[in-house]
Amino acid sequence: MDEDGYQIYPSWTKRPVVIGHEFAGKVAAIGAQVTDFKVGDLVTAEQLHWCGKCAICRKGLYNHCRNMGRLGFVTNGAFAQYVAVKEKHVWNINGFKEIFGSEDDACEAGAVIEPTGIAYNGLFSRSGGFMPGATVVIYGAGPIGLASIALARLAGASQVIAFELSPSRQTLAREMGADVVYSPEELAKQGTSPHQVVLDLTAGYGADMHVECTGLPKVILPEIEQALAVNSKVVNLGRRAGTTPSTLSIYQDTGSQSFGSLGHTGYGTFGYIIKLMSTGRLNMRKMITARFPLERAAEAVTSLANREGGKVMVKI
Repeated sequence: MDEDGYQIYPSWTKRPVVIGHEFAGKVAAIGAQVTDFKVGDLVTAEQLHWCGKCAICRKGLYNHCRNMGRLGFVTNGAFAQYVAVKEKHVWNINGFKEIFGSEDDACEAGAVIEPTGIAYNGLFSRSGGFMPGATVVIYGAGPIGLASIALARLAGASQVIAFELSPSRQTLAREMGADVVYSPEELAKQGTSPHQVVLDLTAGYGADMHVECTGLPKVILPEIEQALAVNSKVVNLGRRAGTTPSTLSIYQDTGSQSFGSLGHTGYGTFGYIIKLMSTGRLNMRKMITARFPLERAAEAVTSLANREGGKVMVKI
């Protein structure tokens, strides 16, 4: 929020709108032209509703569609008994019931595919990933940061280093696969900083990939830029309005690259995550720390004000 109490969010929104964009559920009804789904299927859906017709979509860059609809931001979302979604944005998760044991647990797993997809898109589709054995640093351990940690571990990082202020999220970061987790506040008290920790843990070489998930680039980017390995990648997943100063010569000197990453659609992202979760290689339900009924949805949202805990689930 800004100093006058207005929301600062640098993306598309329309008010009034029913919020809720990370969800899964059971198909209650289908349109006459729907062919790939039936009533009773367990499904999840992409939140970014690309048109498929504009010049950008025709290049395959669906996350940047010129006519983008955003479920829960522009069109009514999932904090409701029912939500309507076009077939092309829907994914089948029937197989989750066998893996997770019940329809309820399967839907919980389906509901965390969307934030996991944002991390997947940034780490792999957008930036091209990293070599097995690389050192990866995650800044911020909210849901997208936690997903980044899990994916980096799964993809073969030799070291996954995380920085997070919240003690509860520090614990979650370790559970999701971080080798070490540090509090920037505690480091400051000790007279050191995140970039120095990264350099110490990499024998002075720096990290191969840095993933910004805090939404505080003015604070984090200077730390990242002091710990870039040669030919490293910076993946920007956090969202923040305004200008962030950057020292471009550092990227030139190290041959490093910075990637702006937006969204989770295209490239088969949802499909790959569903496969990983269906085979038991990825369990993103571990980041769910609270569950609220729909009638307490407002309480669920305000419970995140202190940035404690991981993913908060609203359930019908």
